[in-house]
Amino acid sequence: MANSTNNTAWQQIQNGVYDTQKLLAAQEYNLSMIKAKQTLEIIIKQLSGRDDDDEQSITDIIDSLYTSNVISYDSFEHYHKIRSIGNKAILENNNEEFNATFACQLLSEEVQTFINEYAPRKTRVSPVVTPIRNDNSQKRTSGTSTEGTQRKRVVKKSSKNKKKPTVNTADLTKVIIGFVILIVLILLFRSLVPSKKKTNATNTTTTTAVSSDSTDTSETSAETAPETAASVKYVTTAKLHVRSSPSLDGDILATLNVGVSVDYAGEHDATWSIINYNGGQAYVATAYIKPAQ
Repeated sequence: MANSTNNTAWQQIQNGVYDTQKLLAAQEYNLSMIKAKQTLEIIIKQLSGRDDDDEQSITDIIDSLYTSNVISYDSFEHYHKIRSIGNKAILENNNEEFNATFACQLLSEEVQTFINEYAPRKTRVSPVVTPIRNDNSQKRTSGTSTEGTQRKRVVKKSSKNKKKPTVNTADLTKVIIGFVILIVLILLFRSLVPSKKKTNATNTTTTTAVSSDSTDTSETSAETAPETAASVKYVTTAKLHVRSSPSLDGDILATLNVGVSVDYAGEHDATWSIINYNGGQAYVATAYIKPAQ
């Protein structure tokens, strides 16, 4: 029964990834982000063992999985990003291509991690050794040849009755076919989605972020550095903190409103981007900026 439930959940995860990529290709960005969040919830349910009626929030469950060492810190951050993007699509009817593409990419990576690391670890069973009682221990002598012969016969008989482990070839074939299909879909998706633009990281000329608020125009214009020809303009898609380091623990240097233009200097990693700010460099979350039109 448990094996059937796991197979059903795995089919739901496969279908969720497929539907997420299909909606993204059809430019149904809002639905693609929602489907990515729903698929993530199936993965979380398998890892935590929670029921559908469990009232614990998905945020608390993700935190619990990380603190219990069930998932890594990278998965912890990816889960929260997919959840955040999905909530934004549901509550704010967000329909941005960048967010949908980012959520789909993170989901594909975490499905691979779930297959290769988390799922095998969760289903691994330790062998159980059952001790054999010998009620005739007091009658055992120093060991005659007759008793030794009887003991050998018992061992041989038990070895014949031992059941050989069987492998369900049908289930194994389904898993292999599903895995191959998933790999093909991921490769096809990566070939269709244009790669993110990257700028020259050696550009040392910096500019400050320009606020869209008209009351601060005079103040910010006096602090901004001249823009160079190599800079790339991005705009914020949500209220965004500018930090001194690529971490949630980094000092907040400023908070930018939606639609504020920033000078994009390069990509730090999959999570953080570098911008030119106040004559130096600062960091913002990649998920909440996009190239200016």
